[in-house]
Amino acid sequence: MEEKNKSVVYLDEIIFDGQTEQGVELDYVLPDYCPDIFKILSCSLTPKIVSYSVSSDGKLALDGVVYIKALYLAETSSEVFCIDQRYTYSKLVDISKKDAPSPWLSFEMKQDYCTCRAVSPRRIDVRGAVSCRIKAQTCRENVLCTIPDGLQVKTRSVSCCGKTLFAKKQILSSEDIETGASGVAFIMQSGACPKVTDVRIVADKAVVKGTVIVSALYGLPNADSGGCSEAEKMTAEIPISAILDIPGITDEHVTIPEISVLDFELIPKADSGIISCKMTAECSARAWKAEKITFPVDVYSTEFETDFLTNSLRLNTAPRALSQTLTLKMNITAEGFEIRSVWDCRAEIKNPVLRVGESGETEFAGMLCGYVYGKNTDGAPFCLEKQEAFRQSVSSSDMSEITAAQFAAKIAGADFSIKSDGAVEISAITELCGVLHDVVSAETVSEVTVREDKPKAGNDEFALRICYTDEQSDCWSVAKAYNTTVKALMEENDITDEQAALSGMIIIPTV
Repeated sequence: MEEKNKSVVYLDEIIFDGQTEQGVELDYVLPDYCPDIFKILSCSLTPKIVSYSVSSDGKLALDGVVYIKALYLAETSSEVFCIDQRYTYSKLVDISKKDAPSPWLSFEMKQDYCTCRAVSPRRIDVRGAVSCRIKAQTCRENVLCTIPDGLQVKTRSVSCCGKTLFAKKQILSSEDIETGASGVAFIMQSGACPKVTDVRIVADKAVVKGTVIVSALYGLPNADSGGCSEAEKMTAEIPISAILDIPGITDEHVTIPEISVLDFELIPKADSGIISCKMTAECSARAWKAEKITFPVDVYSTEFETDFLTNSLRLNTAPRALSQTLTLKMNITAEGFEIRSVWDCRAEIKNPVLRVGESGETEFAGMLCGYVYGKNTDGAPFCLEKQEAFRQSVSSSDMSEITAAQFAAKIAGADFSIKSDGAVEISAITELCGVLHDVVSAETVSEVTVREDKPKAGNDEFALRICYTDEQSDCWSVAKAYNTTVKALMEENDITDEQAALSGMIIIPTV
């Protein structure tokens, strides 16, 4: 660890933590080639980010898209039909002041609610809302107070993080995925889970490599009707890599890489078993280096009265990577019918929280949403949905009450089993990844005023001064109380450790 007597300390500061909401309304009339609507199976809103940028005056311009997907049954058949639409929007959010350095941004998109009703057999009305939680963090340079010469200064040394280094780069990907099927009617549900596999530091650059695991449930087409009565699932891995320019980064830094998916869409190609995957991924890396900083915590003059002000510093200690996998489970029960087969299931997490509970255990909590697609005993397709709150203990000794966690919860996969009572049990494999910091609070002198118009009374009228101390006294407290210097006090009493507790008789030197 590098040791420095610094006049500057770097503080990570969250300058914005809020969310923006967007209402979604769609009045859609079926084209002539689609059959009439008999029953709506499901409707979902999937929000994504097309692009974003931050202006010099702290305004975040966000361009978003909402993928609207409605599955329905026709009256005269048991086939599934799909309606796919896009809803685009833009938002302008004031996230920081003008003097804030370039911020590190993180986004969490989710559907708040969605309702869909058939106004007529040829028309649907969709109403809903999506939201984007935005967190902006910046690294500020804080100049420590310069103490005038001739004053007695008590200092404190703390090991903490130096300047936060980071970089991001967006990667546009377009891949054709071969399913092996003779054709694909439409995508019933899909997901993309990014995973970092490697990071290397080379000459002021971070090389980040990883994959995005794409999964989907697609309908097998009926050439006559355009619908589907059967579905299959597929998975594919798309490689992602980026070279990030991070001036000053070295192997001595703790580097935390990350890959996120901003936008993602699967489009079946006509008359083939190929699905086109269009994706915008973002590769990023943050790096910290541990440093020991020394700052003033108390000050006085032996000649004049002295006033000073203090402020509080919140210092991050050396970061620790968070990487843990756990399984969340939920049961979904079919009401009014029996399940014959399940095509697939999926899960998603909303409002994830990682915290230390009352018993001292680390808890992971939030809302788990589960979806099941399949057929009932009558041969009719169904879609079941459920969401419930969860709270699960995490086997981690890396968190305490002073730990700050910046993390993401990703669903890496979902499995299902049909229980004896007919319910479907979903097991969602959840990955927690991010960074942990312990936050140390410290008071430092921020301003000193030496009152030269108020000199202190001299001590030369005493031939000898003696102080009787207890175990709560140290050299600094005694020297300040009797207006002498720590150095003179230690020399007079043959004290070698300035921080040691004093006990007994101490001779007070005159300065």
